Amino acid sequence: MNVTLNSNNYRFSSMRTVHFATAEDKNTSAAHSSNRDQVTISQEGRDSLEVLADKVANQLSAMTKEDFMDMLKQWESENQTKLEVDPYRKVDPDGSIANKTYFESYLGQLIEQEDIIKCYYADAYKEAVSAPINSLAFISGKYLCDWSDYFDSSIPKQERQWTHHQLWAMLTGSNVALNDPYALAASGGTKTVDEMDAIAKQAVKDKLDALIKERETSMTEA
Repeated sequence: MNVTLNSNNYRFSSMRTVHFATAEDKNTSAAHSSNRDQVTISQEGRDSLEVLADKVANQLSAMTKEDFMDMLKQWESENQTKLEVDPYRKVDPDGSIANKTYFESYLGQLIEQEDIIKCYYADAYKEAVSAPINSLAFISGKYLCDWSDYFDSSIPKQERQWTHHQLWAMLTGSNVALNDPYALAASGGTKTVDEMDAIAKQAVKDKLDALIKERETSMTEA
C-alpha cells in the first residue's frame, strides 16, 4: 500500500513556543533567543489567550521570564483559569518521538484496514483466480453484468459493486479502498479521518506519558 503523509507540524496538541530574554539581556536583540528559557503553552480552546498572545508577540524578545509569568498570573486571575505548560518537553524536546509515534499509529491503522479488507475478499479472490475465464472478465460478469452466465443476483447491488471494485484492485495490484462498509463491518466499521487522528494522538500521549513515568522512576531510584 502506498500512503503519502505530510510529517510536518504534528504534535499531541497544537502548541506555541515563546522565548524569553534573561534578566541580564532584557534589552538585547531577539537574535540571542537560543540562550533563553523556553515555555510551551497549549492553545486549544484558548481563544482569549490567542488575543493575549497577539498583543505581546512583539514584546517577548525584551521581556524576562519573570515579567511574563507576572503577566500570566494577572491574566489567570482575571480569567480564573490556568495555562497548560507542555509536560513533555523534557522527554521529547524536538517533537521527534511524538511525530514518529503519531505516524506509526496512523499508518498502522491504514495497514490494518487493508489487511482486514483483503482477508474479507480472500475467498472471492481465489474464485476469480481459478475461474475458467479471464479473472477480470469473470468478476465483471459475476458482479456487474446481469446478462452474464456468472452473474450472482443474490448479492445486493451496492455490495456487488464494492466486491467488484475491491477484487479488481486486488487482481491488478492496485490499492483497495479503505472505506469499505461491508469488509470492515465486523471490525467496527469504517473510520473517519478524525477518528484515526484521535487514535494516533492518544498513542502519542500514551507514549510520552510512559516516558515521563520512566524518567520520574529513574530520578527516584537515583
